[in-house]
Amino acid sequence: MQRRRSMFKRLRLFLSVLFMISTCILILSSEQMAKNPFDADYPPGILPAIVLQGTDYEMGMQYGEQAASFLIKAKREKWSAALENFSREEVLQALKANQYYIKEYTPEWITFMRGMANGAVSKGYDITYTDILLMNCTLPKPETSQYPEGADKDTLPPKKCSVCSAWGSATKTGQLIGVDTLDSSEVPYGVVIIAFPDKGNSYICAADAGEIGDHFLMNNQGLFIGNSGGGSSPRDIDYDYGLCWSCSLPYLARFANSAEEAKDMVMQWHINLPENFHFVDTDGIAYVVEKTSALQSVRKPGDFGEKNFLYSTNNYLNKNMKVTKEGGFIKQHGGYGAYAAPRNQMIWDMLHNYHGQIDVEFAKMILRFPGEAPPEPPAGGWEAMFCRPSNLWTAVVTPHKGDQGIARICTGPVGSVLHASEASDESTMNPTYQYVDGTHTFYQLRLAASPLETVREARNEAKQSISEAYRELMYLNFTDSGYAALEKVYGLANAEYYAGRDALQQARLSSGNQALAWLSLAVTFFTRCQAHAAQVKEALVAPATSPSDLGLRPFGGDWAEWETRIK
Repeated sequence: MQRRRSMFKRLRLFLSVLFMISTCILILSSEQMAKNPFDADYPPGILPAIVLQGTDYEMGMQYGEQAASFLIKAKREKWSAALENFSREEVLQALKANQYYIKEYTPEWITFMRGMANGAVSKGYDITYTDILLMNCTLPKPETSQYPEGADKDTLPPKKCSVCSAWGSATKTGQLIGVDTLDSSEVPYGVVIIAFPDKGNSYICAADAGEIGDHFLMNNQGLFIGNSGGGSSPRDIDYDYGLCWSCSLPYLARFANSAEEAKDMVMQWHINLPENFHFVDTDGIAYVVEKTSALQSVRKPGDFGEKNFLYSTNNYLNKNMKVTKEGGFIKQHGGYGAYAAPRNQMIWDMLHNYHGQIDVEFAKMILRFPGEAPPEPPAGGWEAMFCRPSNLWTAVVTPHKGDQGIARICTGPVGSVLHASEASDESTMNPTYQYVDGTHTFYQLRLAASPLETVREARNEAKQSISEAYRELMYLNFTDSGYAALEKVYGLANAEYYAGRDALQQARLSSGNQALAWLSLAVTFFTRCQAHAAQVKEALVAPATSPSDLGLRPFGGDWAEWETRIK
């Protein structure tokens, strides 16, 4: 439970956040306060949004137009990485093989990608369909991969992550709550995609710019989709040409109406590398499909003692997947594969021992845990957590079968206190922070019935966030340490609100793709406003970083059994 801090404690907290906020202010000077983040020369610390609506080609065209400046950066990055290991001819041959599977399983994306390329070209950028295809494929070793028959005659027209979910008796109200983190050592130019296709479900997801989609994902049928890499395998056959996550995941969100349908669809596909597909819907049906290019298995709640919850990180739990890992099963819930086992054990402890106490604030807390360094060794924290230096973005979602689904999104790790992260294989991830102007705060989007209604909801949430920030800021005096820095961030939030309001007015006066572009800019400014307003509020009223902060019994206490190493 949050409590109002004394003035003395507030001032101490100012000093700890002053450097981070001052850095943000130096980057976002008064002349830049409400500039379009797509114009930035560095990955945005608050993910911008793009709004898509229409046919496959129309949505692709809108994507290309709205995110063109990010796509050209993604093109350089992808080609540079590819040509480090392959010749250009080898890359083109691999793309043909991957295109074969896209045509076979998710053919709508071929037209979508053509639209993306044309949209970027219309804005003056040199981007081709082949470039976009490269952004939506992986390149396995040719010598150990099976080239699909006939693919060479085709033409090319001019993941470390953590997921969990809880519902029913596990949550306070029975509401489905999904938690998803996307982790990587490289920071992309990311976006949030809000899509309203002519055919299929509306959905929201995050993605590297150029990807059709990535995780997290939620659709208007009440389906939450999480995804995580399955970890490395010693077997070459577990990697192959196949369908990449950036094509499979948004396709599932768009065309699967339930967890059952999503499971059945993905099990028919040949994918390119080890992954976990995490599906749960508002009817309480849930599965994790553990899958490689050569092997797959399904698990469901209860298989390992879970009661109305599931988790999946970067390894496998089912016995038949053991051949893809070295070593045995770790404790009761760690799974096969030492690197990810501590995260599995921690989330088991959270969702099992606090059964019935889980709500949205509890889910956010998981993404900040453990907060302050624990008193016992190791000084770096309790092994590897969901809150890690490599978090590119995190999400807490509450799906709804209709237009009330909400996604709460933070760019980078939510926790501002980051520790070295130690895994069971003795690898260590040292604390760092990868975003130039990040906030460690959530913004909120509702997947409403239409693009305009989604933007209006973001506007309303922005107004509420400003109000909450103002209420806390006004407890300070002008002479208080830290006041000036916080006041500038508060001013930034207000400036972004007015920029969003102006963009919304422009959208109402426009039509077609131009109107959608204005709506995208409006929702981007409204969500930036939310994140900056929350930054002010949370500098004054610290958010929960442990169950104790929510009034619950302490994590690691003698009131329960724990798999997490706490001493």
